[in-house]
Amino acid sequence: MTNKKLHSPVPYFILTALWGAVPVLNNMYPRSFFPSVSSFGVELLSVFAGVAAVTLGLFRGWAILLQREKARDLVRGIVRNPAADAQQDPNDRTQAGRTISRLVRNADQDLREIGPDFTPGSLERLARFFPVIMKEIESEEDARIRMGVVGVYLGETACRTGQWQWFFKVDPALQRFGYLASTLKKGERELDPFAWAVRTMTGQAPMDGFMDEMKK
Repeated sequence: MTNKKLHSPVPYFILTALWGAVPVLNNMYPRSFFPSVSSFGVELLSVFAGVAAVTLGLFRGWAILLQREKARDLVRGIVRNPAADAQQDPNDRTQAGRTISRLVRNADQDLREIGPDFTPGSLERLARFFPVIMKEIESEEDARIRMGVVGVYLGETACRTGQWQWFFKVDPALQRFGYLASTLKKGERELDPFAWAVRTMTGQAPMDGFMDEMKK
């Protein structure tokens, strides 16, 4: 995934604590810190600087919370109940298969941070990486791309470790993301890795739930 620079509010809170320590240290060692400024002036400066720092930190933290909730809403809205076209064009199904195969091959680059090897252990690493992925989602297209990458990884892991097989389908309503209607099959059972991607990315279900389904 392409990581954007993330601005955490933590440095602002650390700065607030440092400003809070300034008058204490100045009273203990007045000659070392502000020898030409009165204690009242130092305290006043510390209060204003500390309030400014904590305010910026709170604004930054609030912005991050809003972005996370927006990302969850975007992901949830991608695939409600995808209904694949009953009269599917074989060429479209073939294209869906090619797209999924390409995403599998690109996993080393797209999810390099988790050390992708399509093992159950890598799914746990993927779950820990979700906060970073969610911070990268700012539009519906971002949500579809990242949900697609996660869903394909879940599906391919199930194929390699749980004897599932891809069943390629398309949904014209998803336009160029039509491959998201594809599912997994094992005997009479069917598993939707993209629906599970939505649940796990948004915290609606733990990764353990998918792993249990994968092993059945």
